[in-house]
Amino acid sequence: MAQGEDPGRLIGPRPERGHLAWSILLNGVLVGAFVVGFIPIVAIVHGFIDLVQQSKIRSGSDWAAYGFAFTGLLLGAIFFAYAIKYYLSTVMVLLTTLVGGGRNGNGNGSKANGNGLSRINGNGNGYHLDLGYHPFVSVHVAAYNEKRVIERLLNALSQLEYPEYEVVVVDDSTDESVQILQQWVGRPRFKILHRTSRSGYKGGALREALKVMDSRTEYVVVFDADSVPFPDSIERLMPLFYRVSEGTSSRRFEAAFGRTDPPSEPGQIKRRPEVAAVQSYQWHVLNKSESWLTEAVRAEYAGSYMIERPFQDAVGSLKMIAGTAYMIRADVLRNIGWGTSITEDWELTLKLYARGYKVIYTPWAETPAECVSTFARLARQRMRWAEGHTHNVRKWFLPILRSPLVTPIEKLEFLYDSTYYLQAGLFVLGTVSWVVSEVVFRTHVPGWTALLGWSLLFSNVFALPLMNLGGLILEEAPARDVQGVFGALALSFALVPFQGWAAFKGLISKDEGPWFRTPKTGRVTDEVHHLRRLHLLGRWLRGRRPASSRWTPPAAPLAATPLRRMRPHRRWLALLFSGLAIASVRAPIVKAAGNPLYLHGTGTAPACTAGTLDQTVGSRAPACEIQSGAGVTTWSFSNLPAQTVAAGVWSFKMYWTGGTGNTADTVSVAVGASATSSCAAFVALIPNVGSTWSATYGSSGANTTSPFTFNTSASQLPLVITPGGSLCVQVTLTHSTGGKPSLVYDGPAGSGDTNLIAPSIIVPESLLGFLGFAVVIPIFASRLIRRRR
Repeated sequence: MAQGEDPGRLIGPRPERGHLAWSILLNGVLVGAFVVGFIPIVAIVHGFIDLVQQSKIRSGSDWAAYGFAFTGLLLGAIFFAYAIKYYLSTVMVLLTTLVGGGRNGNGNGSKANGNGLSRINGNGNGYHLDLGYHPFVSVHVAAYNEKRVIERLLNALSQLEYPEYEVVVVDDSTDESVQILQQWVGRPRFKILHRTSRSGYKGGALREALKVMDSRTEYVVVFDADSVPFPDSIERLMPLFYRVSEGTSSRRFEAAFGRTDPPSEPGQIKRRPEVAAVQSYQWHVLNKSESWLTEAVRAEYAGSYMIERPFQDAVGSLKMIAGTAYMIRADVLRNIGWGTSITEDWELTLKLYARGYKVIYTPWAETPAECVSTFARLARQRMRWAEGHTHNVRKWFLPILRSPLVTPIEKLEFLYDSTYYLQAGLFVLGTVSWVVSEVVFRTHVPGWTALLGWSLLFSNVFALPLMNLGGLILEEAPARDVQGVFGALALSFALVPFQGWAAFKGLISKDEGPWFRTPKTGRVTDEVHHLRRLHLLGRWLRGRRPASSRWTPPAAPLAATPLRRMRPHRRWLALLFSGLAIASVRAPIVKAAGNPLYLHGTGTAPACTAGTLDQTVGSRAPACEIQSGAGVTTWSFSNLPAQTVAAGVWSFKMYWTGGTGNTADTVSVAVGASATSSCAAFVALIPNVGSTWSATYGSSGANTTSPFTFNTSASQLPLVITPGGSLCVQVTLTHSTGGKPSLVYDGPAGSGDTNLIAPSIIVPESLLGFLGFAVVIPIFASRLIRRRR
């Protein structure tokens, strides 16, 4: 395959005589998939009619059994529609790769090599487009408390290999990012703006960037703070906005440029007026080896960006702007403007399509970025996505479906996207219903056999893993990345309650919730280089080959960091705890807690001065201490965005040391909110509703060992925090008898990291088992791969 071509564009127009055959094959497969997808629906209708005709000879208990059977088949059929799409995408994209692979892409003007127009150079770094001038490009970055990654991004942007561009950074930070960005003020090409509020969140910040960008700007590129773009990123994105006519150019180049209709003059390069934006691959690989979870996230993105999106581009369906690593026409953006949704990228996508514009996708302007590194952060991120996504679906549902500018296949894709964050939930509920009807009641939908039921179940199970595996194959990823496929499957189940709740909230709420930033670590565990072009799959399966065109991102912090691997006995501990989670189904509900907020101090330990709390674990050695009897101590988490902490139980995990004799001291915790960055005059609102939040500790107390966790004695009312306000935590240590013990905080993880945990959402306990499943699968996958090696 020629180096500048991507699979998404090649599934579309085919050169010469192969074009008609390919179109017939594609249409035939699409029709076949549509027919197969309707089989379960036909079975439901037929079974219902049959059941009604036999209703006089059915008992009441039979109807309950059939209720499970029909529910399982109905929900399974809905998810099967997604599964058909995933299978179809995987088969067609891999088939295209096998048919079109193996060419070197070196341009010499010969049609056999895929080059024909001398002004377009297939140079291995994407196509270089010679328009006679360089359109001015403005790169926009919205940043908020990104001290660990912001300088890495700025260094990468300073090395872009394009003569006419600028970088506009709009910063809302309250951390050290402000000082880091101040060092870039006045540098050539860079404009640094600082906002004192987070009004409009990311969309609001990008709106400010739009106001100050250079008036010459023709294209805008948006990157997130954790991105590390390659130097040739602009050169790889821009050609997709143009097409080249027939004539002196080859048809393969016209296909690569997405020609939809011939321009007026053969051989002329012209802008494609319908294309408003080009989205590329958010390549989450920088820290992919950090844990099983990062490997899972990396595999998940591989399936989406190397299989699903190229297929969407090939068949002409609706394609989503993904928030980063995309280029958009400046004139279109000025006209449409930025919204303030918590999913501003999805909102922008729907605005564009409602006005008749299109989004193009290419994986070959890939941008390395971080994987979310903890489950709590991932769940919070996906909840924001699910809420904002569903809120915008509700807002734009009728305008999109009624618009004559949106094609039928784009409307079909929009309907798929409407319930995107509910699909895993549909699968889980459908599977449970089917298993109950099959195993407990031994009942089937009339005409629908057990064999067909289990076939549908396993067809649904394997759809996503196979698509993710296909994405890794197309990337020619190392074999060890395959274990992430199993983790991605587990994650899809583990996130069901979180995404389901957030999607439902977005559907019924008048306004969206606040924007919660996903913390970045700045950690790099793997060397990154441009994606290799597609070769025969057999070569990938035969083993890893030395990679070419290696690239080390700028700035010293990007050197790969060695990681400690989980030892075998720790793996079995993880398996044990996951088993305990599955076994805990006796409890009616479980509180899905938010991120722990760790207490920090200033000054010299152990006699520190109490200061702040945040999501960062302490690292002091020795740790800070507060002796019992010291009275009231307060910590603050300041400059928070407007939000409402959900109702629920609050927890406090306390480390302590010392105490002699019959010690039985008391610790009491109170929480409130302040409208300012100071907690000097805050009012404690938790515990409330007549509840308490205290515990005794020491040799004669209720808690005789360190650490211990104690909760509010009842569920608490929601806590409202105003914009720019603070969360305030007050701890009172009361001495009774014996020696005085001390509270230990701001110490290393597991030895002195006293923390507070605020409530989040309530998750049905029956789904908690999938969290254990998320731990079990990577363990067994890792062991299996090691044995094969």
